[in-house]
Amino acid sequence: MRDIIKMIVVLTVISTVMGATLSLVESITREPIKFSKIKFVKGPAVVAVLPECENDPIQDYKEGVVLEEKAGQKIIKSIFPARKNGKCVAVAFEVTGQGFHGPLGIMIGVDLKTGKLTGMRVMTHTETPGLGARATEPAFYKQFSGLGIKDVVLSDQGGKVDAITGATITSQGVLGAVKAGLQLFSRSKDKIMGAVGAG
Repeated sequence: MRDIIKMIVVLTVISTVMGATLSLVESITREPIKFSKIKFVKGPAVVAVLPECENDPIQDYKEGVVLEEKAGQKIIKSIFPARKNGKCVAVAFEVTGQGFHGPLGIMIGVDLKTGKLTGMRVMTHTETPGLGARATEPAFYKQFSGLGIKDVVLSDQGGKVDAITGATITSQGVLGAVKAGLQLFSRSKDKIMGAVGAG
């Protein structure tokens, strides 16, 4: 009986020590892992949509910025600021759309002064290679630079963006998300500028 009690006590002590050690390691590595994910997954898209910035927008990003709150629902974004001569001139943030096969993760950059796009990149998707997946190609995403809300419409509907041949649903999914992002920026500009110290 004593041996069983000893074994239970030893196992309890070992489990407690191991649990505490794992918890400590997790708390120490949580932030570095999160930052690495941002830097290597979102980072390339952020840098691409914020050309010619003089700071490191990934290092300077603001997490958990509440842009809107309606009926208990919050729109929360991570904001990546681009600075020139010490001033914030543009920001980037992620928007989501719906493609033919699933969700689209899109990074947009917006000029603070004009409210127009500085760039757009599709970061994540499950679209068909050679069709919807061409949303990641320069021929498609370069069309977005410098566009305002009214321009982010397919060219056959009076806008300035040519759809991807054979992938109209993907094209519309990207445009819808980008346009919604520009509208969100327009509604929440003061909060965004306050969050990045540009107000």
